[in-house]
Amino acid sequence: MGDELRINARGLSVPGPRLMVAAALEKGRPGAVRVVVSNDASAQDVREYLAASGATVEVDQVGLEFHVIAQFSSD
Repeated sequence: MGDELRINARGLSVPGPRLMVAAALEKGRPGAVRVVVSNDASAQDVREYLAASGATVEVDQVGLEFHVIAQFSSD
């Protein structure tokens, strides 16, 4: 597995976090991505985008924040 790309999208509403993830993935696909967002709607939007991109995704709530964690297979 490669390194983990971390994206801080706190305070942004839909579709901001998803657009940040899309722009980052255009530069190359890491082994894992962690996106920190401030609300459930943004977490679900990012989760759906990453899952559609072929990643295995989970969402963890940490206090008032949501961490969307995606793993890409090394195929």
